Amino acid sequence: MIKFRLSKISHRLTIIYAMLFFAALALVNFATLFSINYYINQTATEQLQAVDQVIINDIKSLNDIPKMDLKKFSQIADNVDVSLIYNNRIIYNTGEKYILKDKGNNDAGKVFTAESGENKIIFLSDTVTLNDGARITIQVVKDMDNEENFIHALAGIMLFIDILVFLLAIIGGYLISRKALSPIDKITNQAKQISASDLSARIKIDGPDDELKRLSDTFNDLIARIQCSYEKQNRFTLDASHELATPLAVIKGYIDVLDRWGKDDRDVLNESISSIKVELANMISLLDTLLFLSKGDNEIYKMEKTKFWMNHLIKEIVKESHLVDEKHSIVCSEYPEFQIEGDRRLIKQMLRAIVDNSIKYSPEDTKINIEYSVSEDKAIIEISDEGIGIPEEDLTHIFDRFYRVDKARSRSIGGSGLGLSLVKWIVDIHKGSIEAESEIGKGTKMKIALPLRK
Repeated sequence: MIKFRLSKISHRLTIIYAMLFFAALALVNFATLFSINYYINQTATEQLQAVDQVIINDIKSLNDIPKMDLKKFSQIADNVDVSLIYNNRIIYNTGEKYILKDKGNNDAGKVFTAESGENKIIFLSDTVTLNDGARITIQVVKDMDNEENFIHALAGIMLFIDILVFLLAIIGGYLISRKALSPIDKITNQAKQISASDLSARIKIDGPDDELKRLSDTFNDLIARIQCSYEKQNRFTLDASHELATPLAVIKGYIDVLDRWGKDDRDVLNESISSIKVELANMISLLDTLLFLSKGDNEIYKMEKTKFWMNHLIKEIVKESHLVDEKHSIVCSEYPEFQIEGDRRLIKQMLRAIVDNSIKYSPEDTKINIEYSVSEDKAIIEISDEGIGIPEEDLTHIFDRFYRVDKARSRSIGGSGLGLSLVKWIVDIHKGSIEAESEIGKGTKMKIALPLRK
């Protein structure tokens, strides 16, 4: 049971702090008792010495002994008994007689402690020679019973207070620690509501900006990152399965055709194999693009930034485009010389994707124009074509993954709908911007702005 109770942080903190407080209070009380006891004993010692001095001052001869005033003793100390001894006989006594051990001459006038029955006493034994030549011994004894009772009573009161304060400290500490640590229970209960199927829940902690508030904020940031990664992974899986469904269905269809007629009909065999190769190539290209975007989503793609000449890159794009496509006129009227800092391979891939997109959706014998310049600290690149154009309502979605303006026509032309989303990702990773302008039947213009350097 105790182990179970102490399993909670609030319980452990309560016990620890209560015990520490109790130990500190007990230490203070012990020091107080020790100081009071020392003060009482020191005061009693001074009283005995004062009585001894009064007797020495008042008694000059044996004849002065009966004339001693007992009131002086009572004014100096309480519970003091005086005995005067002459020739081993008590010649004067104010109260109870005590049998005390004889001390040596070196201890004359010193105060000692002794036991008389169950009582504690302190005594002083002194020897003095009177004017008439008589030598008497002075014994002054003080019963410390009242003082001892006072110390014991005070110790009992302090112990009772210590126990009471300890119990109050446990109750108060438990209430305070429970209130202080209540956000932890709230965090625990709210965290239980977060599951893999629902990562949208967040921990809400009201109150000051303390350690627990910062803990909940950090936990929320962690869940947000996990949710983002989960959504990206889920989107990747859904996109891949959706886009691969069609080519796989086509391949399955051709395999069925081969199984039925392709064994005997060579034309069917060749057509099926050729179509399967095309679909497989499309699937490989699609998977490569998806994996590339997935690396970007999960921030595991490492950019290789270098300084390079923009005019050299544009010339490569124009030259290579002419080699792969002779049905369109791809031109750049001027080649201004300036350098840009970035991942050259990615920027080239981005420009190639835009040019390829223009080629796909532009009629033969039309022009694709590339212009670039420097504006302040940015490189501005514009690629325009004379293609079919994009409806205004679709312009805001063309950079979304797998989005196609005309799905039926896009399927016949080719492509996965990932080209422009890849372009947008490359622009974003370079801290740039991209805008699209288009008019149905007249063409489309892509305007990219990239910082010259980081």
